Amino acid sequence: MSRRLFDAIVVGAGTAGAITALTLAEEGNSVLLMDSKEKRSIGKKVCGDALGTHHLKTVKLPFPPNETFKGRIDAIRVYSPSTNYSISVEGEGLALDRLKFGQWLLGMALDKGAELKDRTRADKLSFENGRGAELRTVHTETGSVEHVKSRYFVDASGVNGILRKQIPETVGVYRQIPMQDLCVAYREVRRVEKVEDTKIGRIFLDEEIAPGGYWWYFPKDEHTLNVGVGLQGGRGANPKNQLKRIVNERSDLRDSKILDAGGGIVPTRRSMYTLVAGNILFAGDSACTANPMHGGGIGSSMIAGRVCGQAISEALDSPQEERAKLWEANRAYVKMYGAKAASLDIFRLFLQAVTNEEIEFGMMKKLVTDEDIRNLGYGTGGLSIREKASKVIRGISKPGVLGNLAVTAKYMGRIKREYEKYPDYRDFPAWVEKVEGIFREYSSRYLRR
Repeated sequence: MSRRLFDAIVVGAGTAGAITALTLAEEGNSVLLMDSKEKRSIGKKVCGDALGTHHLKTVKLPFPPNETFKGRIDAIRVYSPSTNYSISVEGEGLALDRLKFGQWLLGMALDKGAELKDRTRADKLSFENGRGAELRTVHTETGSVEHVKSRYFVDASGVNGILRKQIPETVGVYRQIPMQDLCVAYREVRRVEKVEDTKIGRIFLDEEIAPGGYWWYFPKDEHTLNVGVGLQGGRGANPKNQLKRIVNERSDLRDSKILDAGGGIVPTRRSMYTLVAGNILFAGDSACTANPMHGGGIGSSMIAGRVCGQAISEALDSPQEERAKLWEANRAYVKMYGAKAASLDIFRLFLQAVTNEEIEFGMMKKLVTDEDIRNLGYGTGGLSIREKASKVIRGISKPGVLGNLAVTAKYMGRIKREYEKYPDYRDFPAWVEKVEGIFREYSSRYLRR
């Protein structure tokens, strides 16, 4: 295998990597999927374990087998710091068994002909004539080294971006993700006496407990919860300590039993402006595809994996049109998810700047409605600031950042319109500079206290 030329090598066999490999293999391409974990552990990951079923339809996957999820969720309820006020977002979701779901995706890719090298770490990528050509790999147990060649490479290795960090300077690609754009999270799966409502996932906004983020309470079944804290990088708080505080303060958690625990880092910002850098593509956390507001990334990583696999297949079929074919991954992703994510990133910046008092007041006065949050979540509309809400804001003696809610909505719409004009690769650098300028303008003018 060491000198064989593959059509594509996919680094990372998580959700994004497995979907990429599946897509490529379905078209008859030779694809090598590698992961540092052993095969039976692929899919296990620390996260909230929730997946909206609409993502399955978007990427045209069959409904998962019953053993891959623990339960169904009908709505997410977002609470104010006091928990006296809430906003509900209805929608069908699954509480996944993360390992079994990942194994299901992996199995489909292997059944279609993808090859797997588990317990293998991607190391150094060598370039020839400006293209990625050969990848040095290291076996995680024996230390043995191999070199594998490929026409295309996909970095689905997670937030660390093993390949992303090695590419030449590329417009629209961040080799290092800024700390303030990361969510530092810790979660525990706990067995409790009884879950109050297994159909409702709960998110709690509280700057004292989760500065720049939130803590969550997601049921898996009648006796099992996924509970965790995610906070903005650089804020100084420790999510594990914050979760311990929550557990000690809640009677339903105080005597519960930990079944599984762990922490992780998730990029929570707009997706990278491009998923393509030469013959190297990016999917999942490596491309910052998680939702900027809540960090959920399973569905969006599936989308990124699907479009990357499709674009590579098209490029392999039409090598003379390679650049245009690969660029279609960007166009498809922006249409399916990227534009929404960029708009939500404006709202993320807004939320990270408000205080508990402002959140409490805004939710009490219903400045943002259930319909607003649903539209934002599904990308079917923007943030509509009603005249009644505008009057309430104007009546605040010291509105602070909350007073910029209406202008935030305008900037969200402005960003979305720019993404609807996503350019071809020739006009891409100028477009990136324009979008970056809008974000800089919003942050400098409206987020200063």
